Amino acid sequence: MKRTLYILGLILFLAIMTLAGKLEFLSYNRDVCFFTIGDVADVLWQGLPLDLRVIAIMVLPVWVVTAFTLYFVRMPLRRIVGPYLFVVVFLATCITCGGLIMYENWKFLLDASIFSYMSSPGNVSASVPTSYIVSRLGLSLLAALVLSVVAVLITPSRIVSLHRRSKHIPPRYTLPYLLTGVLLLVMIFGINGRKADEASAFHSDKILLNHAAINPVGHMVHSMLVYARDPENQFNYMEDAECSRIFGEIFPENTDDVTVRLLKTTRPNLLTIQLESFGAPFIQALGGQKGVAPEISAWMERGVNFTNAWATSFRTDRGTVSALSGYVAFPTQSLMMRDKCLDSLPSLAHVLKAEGYRTDYLYGGNAQHMNKAKYLTATGFDKVWDIRNLNIPADKRSCWGASDSTALMSLLSLMQETYRQQGSEGHFYWGCQTIDSHEPFQVPYRRLENKVYNAFAYTDHCVGEFLDSLSHTPLWDNLLVVIYADHGHMYNTTFSNPEFFHMPLLFTGGAVSEPKKTDILISQGDIAGTLLSQMEIAHSKTFPWSRNVFSRNYTYPFVYSNYPSGVMFRDNTGTTMYDLWADHVIMESPAKSGSVRLRNLQTMIQYSYRDALLK
Repeated sequence: MKRTLYILGLILFLAIMTLAGKLEFLSYNRDVCFFTIGDVADVLWQGLPLDLRVIAIMVLPVWVVTAFTLYFVRMPLRRIVGPYLFVVVFLATCITCGGLIMYENWKFLLDASIFSYMSSPGNVSASVPTSYIVSRLGLSLLAALVLSVVAVLITPSRIVSLHRRSKHIPPRYTLPYLLTGVLLLVMIFGINGRKADEASAFHSDKILLNHAAINPVGHMVHSMLVYARDPENQFNYMEDAECSRIFGEIFPENTDDVTVRLLKTTRPNLLTIQLESFGAPFIQALGGQKGVAPEISAWMERGVNFTNAWATSFRTDRGTVSALSGYVAFPTQSLMMRDKCLDSLPSLAHVLKAEGYRTDYLYGGNAQHMNKAKYLTATGFDKVWDIRNLNIPADKRSCWGASDSTALMSLLSLMQETYRQQGSEGHFYWGCQTIDSHEPFQVPYRRLENKVYNAFAYTDHCVGEFLDSLSHTPLWDNLLVVIYADHGHMYNTTFSNPEFFHMPLLFTGGAVSEPKKTDILISQGDIAGTLLSQMEIAHSKTFPWSRNVFSRNYTYPFVYSNYPSGVMFRDNTGTTMYDLWADHVIMESPAKSGSVRLRNLQTMIQYSYRDALLK
């Protein structure tokens, strides 16, 4: 009976720990959406089968070891299973605490993608105050330590039976204990073999409640198992032949032709400006917040404004590769961080260098973060300018590096120097990324009371000031400026809201023929293909994932965007949001209209993960 009570007590302890973690998750993130006590009860009930399954898997090794005490009555049980319980409970608590804290900023459940960003801890320290990191980390480790010690202490040092060791153990000792084993198997495999999974936890139209219902430990382990597979085996929805057939129907093979001319010349000088986190919700001209970005909105009236442009992913490393290399994004892979594939990536810089362009890139922060410097160099930029070689004084720096105003004025000066060296007959391509519209939103500018909006307003002010200055120089007449965002921002939204991916895309400069507004669906990854077609440079073979949206063959406009746990697919019929881990559609607009979109998005996932660069 002692063994039975011990196993049941361990299950109860882990269940209480899991329950407390879910309640704390909801309490900590209560500002994400409104919910009631009834919603909390639904979260606990809907997540219970998956919680019990995870708990049973954690307890099963302890049950096996404890079973030996039926024969070895003096076996030191705590000494044997104590280290296991300490490690398991410690890791489970860290995952739970880390997940509820990170959700505040990331709005997705903590998964294996966190490990790919651990190589750049400077990004984290720049995003949030050190005091925040230390306090949260300290409390999490303390909670993990306390609960781990408790798990060890509730384990008996020994379980001494009254019966003598013999070949025949009385049923009163074995039967109750065997029933606890049956209970664990039922918790793991369910009744009639129907195992609980993440899809069973999805029960609400509020994504926070669905995420709260999912067991954080099970989610982390599941994602680690997926990440551990070869990429070509990570997502399989159909036979490869069927996947290739559907892909051929929705993705054009050749889009080099041009039906709409946007430029006065086929060989303009080029400047691409990537705006940090600057999604459409911050731009009034795209239906966003009024008064945050008046400069960008005004410039959209003076150039080619793509009102229906969408980012491919959720992080700078993915968005940069999509825009500059015309590549599809992957929810579980970062091409920028895969050194072995950098030399194989296509890029605007490589192509334009072959056309005689000088290529430079300026980033106000440290370009070593997220392997950016390696990517930029490998893909054709002759020189990368960043905080390490720009010689920016301390009073002109932000927590991320050179402030946007300082960086853009440095860019203007460098571009003018390039023009003086080359003359009007030379060609150049400059790339640039802003940094200040990012946590912790500390900027040398005060126009709006809201700290977040004010940071975006600052970047908008800097871009407007830069463009105005640039337009009064000789460079302007033959210059094409392409402005876009790397991704959206999680302010007052979640990844389940498609508007997170809606982004600005603007062609401006003296090389633009005339102001124009177009609502054609265009992905961030299509910037390269569309731009090169305007320059009459063939791209279809070298940029397999980048389409020219002004081609006759662009007959099925769609965008495909992703984040670590999900995918958005949008075409002219509507939008579908799909959770990868739960294998569950979480949003359709219009409702019940997404069967074709679901098939197409699954095709895009599967086909992209067969890509040669991931092998």
